[in-house]
Amino acid sequence: MRPVNVLEAVQEGRRYPVRVGAGAGAGLAALARAHDRVALLSCARVLATPAGRSAVAALRRAGNLALVHRLPDGERGKTLAELERGAARMLAAGCTRRSLVVGLGGGAVTDAAGFLAATFMRGVGWVAVPTTLLAMVDAALGGKTGVNLPAAKNAVGAFHAPEAVLADPAALRTLPARELRSGFGEVLKYAALRPAMLGAAAAQARSGRAGAGLVAACAAMKLEVVARDPRERGERKLLNLGHTFGHGVEAAGRFSRWTHGEAVAVGLCFAFRLAARLGRIGPLAVAELEAAVAEAGLPTRLPAAAARRAARLMATDKKRTAAGLRWVLPRAGGNAWKVDWDVTAGEDAVADAVREIGGAP
Repeated sequence: MRPVNVLEAVQEGRRYPVRVGAGAGAGLAALARAHDRVALLSCARVLATPAGRSAVAALRRAGNLALVHRLPDGERGKTLAELERGAARMLAAGCTRRSLVVGLGGGAVTDAAGFLAATFMRGVGWVAVPTTLLAMVDAALGGKTGVNLPAAKNAVGAFHAPEAVLADPAALRTLPARELRSGFGEVLKYAALRPAMLGAAAAQARSGRAGAGLVAACAAMKLEVVARDPRERGERKLLNLGHTFGHGVEAAGRFSRWTHGEAVAVGLCFAFRLAARLGRIGPLAVAELEAAVAEAGLPTRLPAAAARRAARLMATDKKRTAAGLRWVLPRAGGNAWKVDWDVTAGEDAVADAVREIGGAP
């Protein structure tokens, strides 16, 4: 068994471990014992997996598991109504300011669990136990928590760093193939930020597996950025590459037609096509990015009507300012490209990129 990668996360003076590798969840019971009660948030599908059963058993051994709260699968669990239901159950179970929330599942579960922890009794501790690739490399890291409104993803939320993140890639073995591919949408985002990673990331996606080394490399990238910019006032905006249009894609599909990773993959292609329209990169960079996305089995285009709807819906994106949307876009630099944040783009260039990305039948 290879040793667990232990990364140190630093966020606004707080430090917490991010453990990646086989057996990463072994410390869950000890974390639980430091609190009076534990509320486990998950969903029925995850609780039925080996990772789910192991986590529940560890918390039962700790002796203070107050409740297991099941959220609806996916984005349907990330609503204010569901979080109100969870908070009411925690209150009824006797949870206090000294209690702990454990989020066991994918990015939707860890987002919701973190937000519940941020708001219950004005803030309690929480631990993320991600079971999807998307959550391991992105959603469970950095303390951004939130829920969706009907027209906008993550429109209500809070920054609330966890006490620990425990990521064992063994949990990925039970994922449906589509969900594993979806996680590679976020992996390719990191690779697009460091182009030297692009080929290896696409190859692992094609093989249908994600090793602990790749997960740890992506996690380390995010943690480095978050340590320098915990509140997303500058550099952390880079982590939104592909997400402005991608969130519009999710909303256009009513958060069910396309997964988050699929939407981010299309959003990456959109960002590169918009950058090309602005003269920031050439066609070879666009082709290299889109080839990696296609190799990973992820979409590069949308039906034209969906692309237009996504463009309308991205107008509600959180990154919009009074002067309009600010983009995260590549520009030519060195042997590949670099990525900048807070880039402006004219309406004509955006409209042209929307037409290009709307080329799917």
